[in-house]
Amino acid sequence: MNQDKNRIQHNLSIHLEQYIAAIIEKYGKYIPQARLDVLNNISDFAKIIKIYDYGSINACANASEIKMPLCADKVLNFMSKIPGYGINKNHQSYNQENLINNDNTFSDYIYHVFITGTNVEGYYEDLLLHETMHFCGSGGATALKEGINELLTRKLALEKNFRTNGCAYPKEIQIAFELQQIYGEEILNQIAFINSEKQIYMFLENTIDKEAAELYLNISNIMEREFYPKYYSNMDSFNGITGIIRKTTNYNKIDYSSVHELLNNYSILQVENKQHKYK
Repeated sequence: MNQDKNRIQHNLSIHLEQYIAAIIEKYGKYIPQARLDVLNNISDFAKIIKIYDYGSINACANASEIKMPLCADKVLNFMSKIPGYGINKNHQSYNQENLINNDNTFSDYIYHVFITGTNVEGYYEDLLLHETMHFCGSGGATALKEGINELLTRKLALEKNFRTNGCAYPKEIQIAFELQQIYGEEILNQIAFINSEKQIYMFLENTIDKEAAELYLNISNIMEREFYPKYYSNMDSFNGITGIIRKTTNYNKIDYSSVHELLNNYSILQVENKQHKYK
């Protein structure tokens, strides 16, 4: 793997430059000007991509770099020795009709990786667009923001035919999708690039009303109480083959049923208020 790192880093940087340009084109009006200035003045995209073993099979990003897990190479090498690896190169985990909102989980993605014989560069490519969205300023500090970030990622992938895994944060993206139906696409896009819960609350209160702002805050808080102790707090233990099992098991424990109930009640109330208004 070490001898291939430079080649993979170079190839990923080519995609990164393309992705950043597309994100600016589609979401630029929502990105703070200071971040746009940084994005528009990148001279070496390869320097942003870091490939090393930091104790997780997950990729991650911050304002200065995008990290890709070196340990994925060992995992894929282990999987390649199992009979059946790569027997269906044409397998797809999603299609044009169900990319935005599907029931795919990380288990579905690992199955896709196995049956297609995805190599480590392909694994990184499947993660890159989501992380590039974070790099461009879309927040991921909470479970809800991760869902919103993944929703924006999938919308862009669908529009531009970019590569993505279509399996990340399935429970969170479903809630983000429902919020988009309530707030509208423009407002949800703006929320993605506001990285303070207080500022999001103020934005929603001023743009829609106090009830809409409280809905967001309540949902975010409920989700965090599920997401952090059951999943995110264990992120550093998601390493190697055992990490895949642990990641899948922990994620399956997350239960957002109370969030869906809250969303449903809010939607019903909004309909009733509209009916009352026009009587």
